[in-house]
Amino acid sequence: MFLKFGSGFAKLPSLIQNFSFVLCAVSVWLISSQATYAQSVEITLENSGADASLAAASNNSEWIEAWVNDLKQSNQRWIQVNLAEQRLTAWEGNTPVFSIAVSTGRASDATPTGVYAIETKYRGARMQGESQGKQYDIPDVPYTMYFSGSYAIHGAYWHDSFGDPVSSGCINVPVEGAAWLFDWANMGTPVVVQD
Repeated sequence: MFLKFGSGFAKLPSLIQNFSFVLCAVSVWLISSQATYAQSVEITLENSGADASLAAASNNSEWIEAWVNDLKQSNQRWIQVNLAEQRLTAWEGNTPVFSIAVSTGRASDATPTGVYAIETKYRGARMQGESQGKQYDIPDVPYTMYFSGSYAIHGAYWHDSFGDPVSSGCINVPVEGAAWLFDWANMGTPVVVQD
């Protein structure tokens, strides 16, 4: 949309205000929908006699599954990471378009389950940190896409153990597969990590 100076320019503040109102309304709806869903799962578990820790775990997995079902009914691009199978699948709605064996976090550095979105993308990144009491410093990590804080989907040139959970929490992908995924995914592409 092009803005012209003059009478049309004066309408910009009201357009911004209306857009802000719509975003606020959508945010409130999403939060209340998630809260309602969480309450219904919690009530169901309480009635079944399940303990609180089981209720929290079940709530998370059922909430994630609800997201998966919604994404499959859309035409949106999204990424699914199955920790049990050590497999990443790229979807367009209900159609899988790419699937590859990956390495997620080992037991001591588990990859967190949840629904996230690609936050930042870098063709190359330096990764530094500590894992199992040892410092690591890996230069030129290819095709890095951060989805939650320091957790990322990225290429891994330093091992060939795809299919086994050996990472420090990130999702390691063979370099060629990471390149394809990097070009396919956009900022904001949903990332679903589930057991």
